Amino acid sequence: MIALTIIIFILFIPSFNYSESKTQRVVYKEVAVYPSIVPAIKVLEYALQYEWDIDGIHYKFNVTEISKQEVMGFGKKPLTTENYDVFVIGASARQYVHGILPQWKNNVRSFIAGGGGYVGICGGANEASQGIAHPSSLVDKIIDAGVLGIANLYANDDQSEEWQYLYKSSGINGGVPIACKLSNHPIVNVSPTNPRIIRYEGGPGLYIANSTDPLLGNITPLAVYAEEPSEKAPIHFWKKVNGEWQIVKPVVTDIKGQYAAIACNYGNGRVVLFGPHPEERTTIGGHVIEFPGRTKYTLFREEYIYSWVDGNITDWTYNWWMARRAVAWAAGIADEHLPPISNISIFLIEPNTWHPSLYINGRAIMPAPWGVTIIGSMPFTVSTDIKGEVKFYVDGKECYSDTSPPYIWNFDMPFIGKHEITAEVSYKGNAAYAKIDALIFNW
Repeated sequence: MIALTIIIFILFIPSFNYSESKTQRVVYKEVAVYPSIVPAIKVLEYALQYEWDIDGIHYKFNVTEISKQEVMGFGKKPLTTENYDVFVIGASARQYVHGILPQWKNNVRSFIAGGGGYVGICGGANEASQGIAHPSSLVDKIIDAGVLGIANLYANDDQSEEWQYLYKSSGINGGVPIACKLSNHPIVNVSPTNPRIIRYEGGPGLYIANSTDPLLGNITPLAVYAEEPSEKAPIHFWKKVNGEWQIVKPVVTDIKGQYAAIACNYGNGRVVLFGPHPEERTTIGGHVIEFPGRTKYTLFREEYIYSWVDGNITDWTYNWWMARRAVAWAAGIADEHLPPISNISIFLIEPNTWHPSLYINGRAIMPAPWGVTIIGSMPFTVSTDIKGEVKFYVDGKECYSDTSPPYIWNFDMPFIGKHEITAEVSYKGNAAYAKIDALIFNW
């Protein structure tokens, strides 16, 4: 009887304890995102607000917007390897100017060289490069003055060529679906298709530079542009003559065959760069059209702009796995534990992240540039493609759950002051969350 008991203990108890201890292990990765007025930054944050289970470990990205002062090493939670694992810069131009400041630049470099990760997309890729090899405009010179130089690459991003696909974009319908040939690197080798279509909107082609900085590591390609934007989507410079629009000349790009994405090291840190936008929706099929209109770059002046039409628009998560795996890799997570391809996502519809408003009893009264402000009660509403349970939290405490769409929490709790609202959806070991800070006044 004693022998039988020992055998049962050996066969079953160790296995049970091992499984239990594995499922209890949680690994948090702190992700600092540099904010911008560009909407793609909020999309990128949604893409990275993610959790996943693998081999009994639960990984979670804690995503935080970080201020200029904090990037410089000051403030409440400065950019250090003690506070953050990865620094992310997406589609933005503010870093070009901030990077001119020695304190800003030096602290970011020290963070990465000391073991922190860096992920740059579009403007964030330019920022990490050695700059423009042959600057020909004021913008080029500003970029060159502010670059970090943490990747041994030049950025091919000419104002009269590649940038025109940003300047002339009609907005959400702009951008060009460009095929990119993927490598066998762990970040991208799980792709269900190769080449992979990624949205392009004026980002750089990247090519090898000649810096002798000893902290620079070798460049590993992740993706190469397999198409030329100006051939895939021909657009033009136009001018108005006697009231009629006329073509002056075509926009010509020259990034085909150059790197669309790379991975490398800088000191003890890992760096991943994307010229195109894996965080954005793209289109399968379709074609470009041009028409007179206005953009945020032309303000009240009419110019010829472009849209991509008649294709099948992908869902938001089509390439989110690239961004998620890039951040996980930059954070030092093992290749075999990088996030899976998953279409899980959740968006806060009300209150709205993109358009902060003043709400009174659930009704949006006016824009609130100072941040979302809620007076009285209101329905918190989310959008998700996953049919499961959505949980709502205030300041990390679960307050409500909903198991069927539409997922709505009719909020009416006594809160006064600044609070963090979070909604989370989970499915098969993966979870996505949406969060927003709001000033709440509800008695």
